[in-house]
Amino acid sequence: MGTFSNMITATFSSPSEQPAAALAHWRATPPAWLPSQYREIDDSYNSVTWEWRHTQWGMKLVSLNGLLGGATSYRITALFESDGGFGSRITVNGAPDDKTQAAIEAAAQSFLVGGAI
Repeated sequence: MGTFSNMITATFSSPSEQPAAALAHWRATPPAWLPSQYREIDDSYNSVTWEWRHTQWGMKLVSLNGLLGGATSYRITALFESDGGFGSRITVNGAPDDKTQAAIEAAAQSFLVGGAI
C-alpha cells in the first residue's frame, strides 16, 4: 500500500522541448511508466498531477463497496522547468504504488542527469 515511505522524487529531461511543449506532450501521451489506472486530476501552466484511488476488494466488502472510505490514494506530480538551455527539466514527485515507483525509478536511472531519490 502507498505510505509516506513510498515518496519519490525523480528527474527526467526533455532536451529538445521547451517546458510548455514537454508538458503538453506528457499530458497528451503520459509516460510509459504511468499505469492507465492513474487519471489526470490537476494541471497548471508548469505541472500535471495524476491520481489513482484504489480500494482493495476486501475493503470494498467491509466498507459497503467503498461508501465508508478505505481507499488508498496514489498521487504523482510532474513539474516542468527550463533546463537553462533549449530543453526542459522534469521533476516527478509523489507517492505512487509500489509497481509504479519501481517503474519510475527504472526510467529515471536511464537518464544521465537526475535519477531517483
